[in-house]
Amino acid sequence: MDYEEKDAADYASWGVDYLKYDNCNNQGRPAIQRYTAMRDALNKTGRPMFYSICNWGEENTASWAPKVGNSWRTTGDISDDWRQMKSNILQNMKF
Repeated sequence: MDYEEKDAADYASWGVDYLKYDNCNNQGRPAIQRYTAMRDALNKTGRPMFYSICNWGEENTASWAPKVGNSWRTTGDISDDWRQMKSNILQNMKF
């Protein structure tokens, strides 16, 4: 956190094409703030990168993510369990 421009510049210099950005250890900052900061830093590099938001569908991600990233998580982690899969399906039905 707070090194988005440096990190984005490093990713661009390494030729990175895809970034999956997690919201772990966010120190209580709103996800939209963190993800927007990284989006802006990536755009500043001039290198096109696919930007994947991993906020597990929390903080109403579906309402802001389309303007911030190229893809986003809609649910938490999934397991090899029908109940979990069904739960994720039902969560996505509201979108």
